[in-house]
Amino acid sequence: MPGLFFRSFARMNGIDVMSSNTSKFREQAEAAFGKTQTESLARNRTMSEIEAVAAARDEKTARLRELRKAKEATAFGASIK
Repeated sequence: MPGLFFRSFARMNGIDVMSSNTSKFREQAEAAFGKTQTESLARNRTMSEIEAVAAARDEKTARLRELRKAKEATAFGASIK
């Protein structure tokens, strides 16, 4: 039981787990979690933006490739005549 170990350790070291210190620990834990969550959300948003830019680039590249092929086909057809 990890909780039992923590309470025993706290009592041996003069820490009152049930006092207002608990709320301080909870606040610190919630702040750390909030920071981690914020970083995660920012990272996900950044990755979404990067993926959107890459998708737009790939679409533009495909469109330009098709235009180039059409132009080359037209130029090749004109050179045969």
